[in-house]
Amino acid sequence: MSVVAMSKIKLVSVNAYKEDILNALYRTGCVEISETDGSSDLFRAEKTQTADEIQNKYDRLSRIIDFFADTIERSKKESFYPKELSGMNGIIVSYDEFINAGKTEDRVLRTCDNINGLMEEYSSFKAARTGILNSMSLLTPYLDVDERFSDFKDTALTKVFFGTVKREDSDALTSALTEIGTASVTFFTDGATRVVLAVAHISDCDILAEKLLSCGFSACPFNGDYTAKETYVEYEKRLSSIESREREIARYFCENVRELKEIKILFDYYGFLLEREKDGENFSYTDSTFILEGFVPTDAVDKVKTELGSVTDAVFTEITLPEENENVPTLLKNNFVVKQTEFITDMYSTPSYKEKDPNNVVFFFFMLFMGLIMADIGYGIIMLCLGLALAGRIKVDNGSRRLWYNIAFGGIFAVIFGVLFNSLFGVSVLPFTVLPSPVPSIGGADGLMKILLACLGLGVLQLAVGYFMKALNEFKAGNVLAGIFEGLLWVTFFVGFVLAAFNFLMGYLKVNVGAEITEFFDKTSMAGLILTGSSLVLIAIASGVKGKGFEKISKPFGTFYGLINIFSDILSYARLFGLMLSGMIIAQTFNDIGSGMFSLGAAGYLLGGIVIVIGHVFNIAMGVLGAYIHDSRLQYIEFFGKFYTGEGNKFRPIGSDLKYVYVNKN
Repeated sequence: MSVVAMSKIKLVSVNAYKEDILNALYRTGCVEISETDGSSDLFRAEKTQTADEIQNKYDRLSRIIDFFADTIERSKKESFYPKELSGMNGIIVSYDEFINAGKTEDRVLRTCDNINGLMEEYSSFKAARTGILNSMSLLTPYLDVDERFSDFKDTALTKVFFGTVKREDSDALTSALTEIGTASVTFFTDGATRVVLAVAHISDCDILAEKLLSCGFSACPFNGDYTAKETYVEYEKRLSSIESREREIARYFCENVRELKEIKILFDYYGFLLEREKDGENFSYTDSTFILEGFVPTDAVDKVKTELGSVTDAVFTEITLPEENENVPTLLKNNFVVKQTEFITDMYSTPSYKEKDPNNVVFFFFMLFMGLIMADIGYGIIMLCLGLALAGRIKVDNGSRRLWYNIAFGGIFAVIFGVLFNSLFGVSVLPFTVLPSPVPSIGGADGLMKILLACLGLGVLQLAVGYFMKALNEFKAGNVLAGIFEGLLWVTFFVGFVLAAFNFLMGYLKVNVGAEITEFFDKTSMAGLILTGSSLVLIAIASGVKGKGFEKISKPFGTFYGLINIFSDILSYARLFGLMLSGMIIAQTFNDIGSGMFSLGAAGYLLGGIVIVIGHVFNIAMGVLGAYIHDSRLQYIEFFGKFYTGEGNKFRPIGSDLKYVYVNKN
């Protein structure tokens, strides 16, 4: 449940075993390669041309995979769309199957040659279709002309102009041609674009051409020994032929989806080789040996040594502790539940190696707030079932899978709050209500204010925990005084503030609380006031001591001014109340609209049921989206802003950047 302790590893071996050693390190999944210190004249860097060859194959397979997947995706409505998509989703293979993927290279690349030919053919169809459609568009105005295009040709004494003009220009054209004694004009069609035949003696052809141009005349681009209808039919046949061939190609990919699996495995294998080559450039070399440096989890050192020993005895390893200011990668070790929340934290930033892992605390507050926002038994059950079902369909432990697990866990908390608020799809079904409803028509103004204050109280709690985490991080770094004055004293400030201000706020806002509670805070108010004031004064003094020059005066005042930001952060937690209230009101509104239709008889029950179902589906979708976004905001800005450094580098052992394949190394 913490940041895993790291050790540095330095490995020396002979060049002949480099590939086997890197494969062994990959199998352990426990070593991240770093750049070695090759400053000595004894060592040299090594460059290889192999990476360029692999990169070319890698890029080629990438294009083929994209085309393969896109073609299958476009075929969803076809009868031959594959029922089994074993090559489309996350692919799980054994270590031996992956590391020996190079043995399938010749066969897979032959398949890729065939696919590449189909890709080129398919790509050519796009240009061909565009050309045909453009020609058909140009041909459309002439479809009512029964003559062949070749019939409209010049004679020895006449000049023929055959083409189109816009309907609004046809009268102007007729009028203009009356000025030419030898000219005649015939219109074949009467649409928005009219086909026109203009003829004149060759002595007047230049004048006729000028008049036609001024009237927007467009010459016919066709001149073959065929009619427009015959040409159009031929184009339709060519389009049909292209579509038929495209369908054949799509059928091939759908029926051979298993080939995509092998291509993806080889693709990721090439990626692993590229990574291995890149890591190899960070080594230091002599003519016969190489030196490798990296990081390994301390508790995995023996595992790494054992794996290396199974490859060769010609290897020497040195294990040391990282230096004080060294940039050490971060590896987290959490249980299955908390591990899913790492996805949320990493979206902000990976924890630094030197700070406490915040994910346990993030999990609690994130799920608590999501459950409070949704606060409905029915909604929570749907979130739980849908989240588990969709997460279970994703075999690889990636971001999407963790997202659905987070929604599922949030559903558990939503069920808990749904019970406390007595809400099942917006309807009270339980014989008891633990918490007052935030809906004014049910809980009244008093209940409304109690829930709002409870949400703000949760904000105070989370901010106090944030400062406590700040103290733990400072203690871990050896900064005891900073942990006390910048962390723990803020915690005592919040404790004192609650003790001192509780009864005042309840009285000012006219909120009814139990006599025992009021009596308790009466007794603690003075102690709370002293605790709050003394904590704030000590924080201000400490900030002044740390300052230099004028900062010794300005920083203490800055501490008091900073209280504005503190209380602004607390008010941000009112969004929990707002989102919960809006969700409950929307649920009840749809229930009222739907149930109001029941009086219409059987049809009313049907329509009312549809309205209720659609309304709740909409409310769940918008509620989960809003809960996730605003919940994340509270963690990232209000909570993390108090203690979280982040900016860590996630531990990435060699071979961890595979795109499609998940390697089972057990």
